[in-house]
Amino acid sequence: MIDTTTRRRLLAAAALASLAAAWSGTALAQDWKPTKPITIIVPFPPGGGSDVLIRAVERGLSQRLGRPVVIENRTGASGAIGTEFAWRAAPDGYTLLVGSLDAHSMAPQLRKVPFDATKLVPVAGMASMGYVLMGRSDLPANNLAELIALGKTKELTYGSGGAGSSLHVFTELFARETDTKLLHVPFQGAGPGVLAVLGGQVDLMMVPIAVAPQHRGRLKAFGITPAQRVDSLKDVPTLSEQGVKVAGASWIGVLAPPGLPANIGNTVGAAIREVVASAEFQPRLREIGMQPIQMTQPEFAKFYLDEYKKWGDVIRAAHITVD
Repeated sequence: MIDTTTRRRLLAAAALASLAAAWSGTALAQDWKPTKPITIIVPFPPGGGSDVLIRAVERGLSQRLGRPVVIENRTGASGAIGTEFAWRAAPDGYTLLVGSLDAHSMAPQLRKVPFDATKLVPVAGMASMGYVLMGRSDLPANNLAELIALGKTKELTYGSGGAGSSLHVFTELFARETDTKLLHVPFQGAGPGVLAVLGGQVDLMMVPIAVAPQHRGRLKAFGITPAQRVDSLKDVPTLSEQGVKVAGASWIGVLAPPGLPANIGNTVGAAIREVVASAEFQPRLREIGMQPIQMTQPEFAKFYLDEYKKWGDVIRAAHITVD
């Protein structure tokens, strides 16, 4: 009898082998030349990290592919609605998907979703981005120690981009690490969640670093999740250096429906990697607190499945649920 853990590892290995086989002909495949606009689905509302990043990539990608690139936000269910739309699309290169830690490494571990995340085709990574734990301006805590003390005496509310999102999971890990009382209030994406903190509807939120600097004057910053400080928020210490063992960052990349031909993925992936590696683009990434992901397609495919397994293990070990 094969136990659950062994079965999961075998399935992941099989999925990786399937991905590798699908891409084995890349070097010999003829370049793909699109003949109409390409739509990239963002499964979250405008204003979040994924949306900000793909819109920054859009122009350079369009120039390299020679066709317009249309960004379309299809939101809801922690990314599941937009992902299902892309999942069911024809694997012809004209419908792609912005993939992320939230929708494709975490949410499928927490709820039933209408797609198999391990069967989506990883095309190219773009960037990684951490979060800033931020609070409303009138919260009676001015630093992390005061916030933790406050959270031990009363229940604080926190917003997220939806149940099962990375904002949800990282904040739950923070609550468990600090033994604080936090009540989850999910929203339909990071953008609406940030507006709720700004409006005083919730006390706290893990805010994407890409959008956090513009809110420094109206929100309090208590710490960031990356392992090291970032240029856009140099004065904000990491949670780790303040003694709270919560660290990590969200990956953001481009995925495609199952069955994408190798030559299409190769052409699109190469174009995305060129944009991300360009001298004019990388400083823009770092200005908004993101780090470029520079991997070959096989490396990104392995990374994608590794992240799926890693966060499934973390979520189960921490007993995090969507309730």
